[in-house]
Amino acid sequence: MTFARELARKALHLVFAAVPIALTAGVQPSYVLAILMVMLLVAVALEMTRGRFAAVGTMFTRAVGPLLREKENGRWTGATWLILVCLVAVWVLPVPGAIAVTWAAAVGDASAALVGIPLGGRLIPTVGRGKSVEGSAACFLVTFVGAYELAGLSLRLALVLAAAATVAEWPRSAIDDNVRVGAATTAVLIIAGIIGP
Repeated sequence: MTFARELARKALHLVFAAVPIALTAGVQPSYVLAILMVMLLVAVALEMTRGRFAAVGTMFTRAVGPLLREKENGRWTGATWLILVCLVAVWVLPVPGAIAVTWAAAVGDASAALVGIPLGGRLIPTVGRGKSVEGSAACFLVTFVGAYELAGLSLRLALVLAAAATVAEWPRSAIDDNVRVGAATTAVLIIAGIIGP
């Protein structure tokens, strides 16, 4: 995927920064949750019908086809998974945790591609299949800033959460990266709640 296409794709990703920003601004989680539920219902309905009805699939491909990765042609898109991740985070976590997780999934993950694609490998050789140290560093830094500044997590917890997001974003996997980042950061917060900040 070219940088221009990835930029357009991640611009959609960054729209979901509205979730942690709204929570930080004091919007009630119940309102955010209601909006995410409606969005998820629409997204899942679209995902199911585009595979079953050729006309819907054709319209969907015409509308967003250039933004899709090859693996998304027969599977749920990253946007649908991101809505689900945000919904679960807002539903199950206290507000600071929901802010940190949704920021990591929406903005931290996007920053890895936005920095890694144009700059990756220029300073440090790229390792693995297209992942770069520069992109991972961006994911770590952006996730940390959100967890520490927006969510108000302790320095240590924000660092651990940023590391978890970065490690989860790195591998190529059949599991969507939004899900991996959301699950890893949520797990960190759950464990932190058990063993202390």
